[in-house]
Amino acid sequence: MEGQEGISDAFLLDRDRDTVLIQSAQSGAVPVYVEVEDDQVTFSSVLDALVRTKPGGAAPDWNGVAEMVAGSGPLGGRTVIRGIDRLRPGERLVLDPHQPLRRTLEWQWPHLEPGAGSAEELAGAVTSSVGRLVGSGSVLSMLSGGWDSRLLLAVANDRSADADLQAYTTSSDTGTVMEELVAAQVAQHLGVPHQIVMPDRSQFGADLADFAAAADYQTSFHIWLVPLARAVLAAQRLRPEQMRPTVLDGLGGGLFIGSSFSDDHAGQPLVENRMAGVTRYLGAAERVFRPGVGRSLADRIRADAEPTVRRFLEHPYGHTLTAYLTRTVPGISLAPHALMARTGPVATPFLRSDVVSAALRLRPQAHAKDRLYPLLIGAIDPALSRLATAQAQVPWPRPHPRRISSTEAIRHLRALLLREPVRDLLAPSLMTAGPKYWRGLLATTAGQHLIRGLAVLSLWCDAYGDLMRDLDVQELV
Repeated sequence: MEGQEGISDAFLLDRDRDTVLIQSAQSGAVPVYVEVEDDQVTFSSVLDALVRTKPGGAAPDWNGVAEMVAGSGPLGGRTVIRGIDRLRPGERLVLDPHQPLRRTLEWQWPHLEPGAGSAEELAGAVTSSVGRLVGSGSVLSMLSGGWDSRLLLAVANDRSADADLQAYTTSSDTGTVMEELVAAQVAQHLGVPHQIVMPDRSQFGADLADFAAAADYQTSFHIWLVPLARAVLAAQRLRPEQMRPTVLDGLGGGLFIGSSFSDDHAGQPLVENRMAGVTRYLGAAERVFRPGVGRSLADRIRADAEPTVRRFLEHPYGHTLTAYLTRTVPGISLAPHALMARTGPVATPFLRSDVVSAALRLRPQAHAKDRLYPLLIGAIDPALSRLATAQAQVPWPRPHPRRISSTEAIRHLRALLLREPVRDLLAPSLMTAGPKYWRGLLATTAGQHLIRGLAVLSLWCDAYGDLMRDLDVQELV
């Protein structure tokens, strides 16, 4: 596996005579897993390959497991396997037979100075990145009802009248159909062929298993993308002679273009405010876990998150960099770069270093209230910049049940959680509760996140139980 930072944002593998350099891109979004033993390094883009070939067998990293279940995913370069790491953004390994192995971290993004940039510079960086992509072949837009995918598709459509563009949308399983409706309006306005993929409730169990395996059991985010990935693969099988399109994904846009995860200044110290963001899903711990488990998970997550939180506490973009390292990289990045990568090459233009550089060179206030999106889109298509996003139009309470709270999904999730060894972590009230209680819990963001995490843990135990040493979930109590 070899690449360089570009539209695909990969990593660098370089040889210079006897020296070997393995370097993660500045984004760190493409997973690169490494096992270092003495002066020998084994690496892969797929964690499973290293687990199954690990000398002496694998053992859990219980901090990584806790962070998968109750957070975004393993933090600080951990994985769910002890002794196997994921390269962090800008991390380098240098192997030289004449020197000890060198491992350094050269992440440049935090050193960018805000205040010298402009919206025009940012627009130029986005346009240049997407323009090169459109000129290199067909493009498949992951079109949602939000700003990020709309901006990317608008730029792609504007850059080439002859571009081979198509858009796919599926339900994000949040209890609303606004995503599909707004995405359809965007695609129709731009004249881009568009397919809406409807998820099947009866396929929930298969979708969960497919996502967990694709993500190497590192996260439970974005399971709802599996039907879309299947639809893309099915379309490709009908046209095997055609080159696979590049998947255009808006990963990172909310952080570097928008104002996601800004500090809410809720009257508590900033460090606690940001730590609460990392452990947000544990608000439902008492309803899901037996006594002691929620506290143990929180302690493990906080121990690994605190160095990042404190490192960027005084940084002008501290909220952005903290959320990126504790949410985007460990968990959300695996939706495009593990799941959708099965369908073809993946481009994440908002994580190109030139785009990030232009974004972070702006003053933080320039991003407030997502004001850059209408500005950037309006320069291309004023009418499109005035179309409200799905989030802005969502009614409350949300009128449609989530697929994960359907009878079929509840039946499958209960079966996964009520078997050994995961059942040992559950609250007695959850074990004995009926579908109505589960449905209410799964209708909440925190409740469904914890249950998804436990379901992925159950599948992980199934997949590696025969290969794993010390697989005792009591470590989490």
